Amino acid sequence: MKKGFKSIILFIAAAATAAVLSGCSLLGLPLMKEGETGLIGTPFNTVLPDFYGAGKGAENANQDGWYEVFVDEFDGDSLNADLWAYSPERYRTKTLNPAHPEYTSYWTRDAVSVNGGNLEIRAEQRPDGRYTGGIETRKTHIADDGETIVTDSMLFEQAFGYFEVRVKFPDEEGLWSAFWLQSEYQRKIGNDGRDGTEIDVYESGFIRHPKWMGHALLWDGYGTSNSRVSGLRRGYGANLYDGYHTFALKWTPGYYVFYIDGAATWATNDGGVAQVAEFLRLTVEIDEGDGWGPHAQKIGLFKSKASVFYVDYVRVYQNVNYLPYIRSNDDYADIGAIK
Repeated sequence: MKKGFKSIILFIAAAATAAVLSGCSLLGLPLMKEGETGLIGTPFNTVLPDFYGAGKGAENANQDGWYEVFVDEFDGDSLNADLWAYSPERYRTKTLNPAHPEYTSYWTRDAVSVNGGNLEIRAEQRPDGRYTGGIETRKTHIADDGETIVTDSMLFEQAFGYFEVRVKFPDEEGLWSAFWLQSEYQRKIGNDGRDGTEIDVYESGFIRHPKWMGHALLWDGYGTSNSRVSGLRRGYGANLYDGYHTFALKWTPGYYVFYIDGAATWATNDGGVAQVAEFLRLTVEIDEGDGWGPHAQKIGLFKSKASVFYVDYVRVYQNVNYLPYIRSNDDYADIGAIK
């Protein structure tokens, strides 16, 4: 998801470090246990939140403080423009294989549709390139330079809470789908990830290892000496390319917990934990002609004329106990390169 940034070495290092620190190997990692201790010695509460009685709005919070904020079941026959916008229409990644310019990929809105209660994002190989797309809770346009993404308005953003998606992966080599949160200020340097962290709730680039899943955090920019990344590929019991599965994030002021089908798979406070609001993204990415994907995964070359990513729903909750800890961008300075 890294806006053209794909650092295989960093992902290998981050995944290996996470495995060593948790005392696990990279293959067949066990699920989190309730109260599993974090690296700073503080137990993370990995229990899945209970939303029973959680109504819409803070005034209708349940006894645990949870309330509904954002729900889209993708009913109807078009994208809900009050909630989502199309990801910017532009080239997404340039080919790494000069002999094949058609491996350059583009995001286009005509790859996105709503049908039969699902969001559908289609990926296809055309003679002049590879085309796919995404949606996000941010409206944008491309500047006159044809490159810079300019934000027009935020449709939805939130700091902390619970974020869940139910999806069916695109079952095709060379592709990966993702549900991720991103801050406009992720590139600020020097506050660790507290002033904005890309949070990859999941990335599906494991078609050749279908029981693995990737989670990741990125902060202090992309692809520079300042950039920081923490990632984990987690072993899971089911074939995640078989049917629909849920992926979720519990983001508290002190740590993150990631879930697959309701089971906690990773808990961490890497990056110091983001404290500012972030917007949502659902996307499909295509290999750059090299056959590699995120988390150092060999995913093969995309050659298909028809592969679809299905999203059943997106649900977001907030907790009244988290609200006092929300910070704004103005609370953080960009203090320049890390020495």
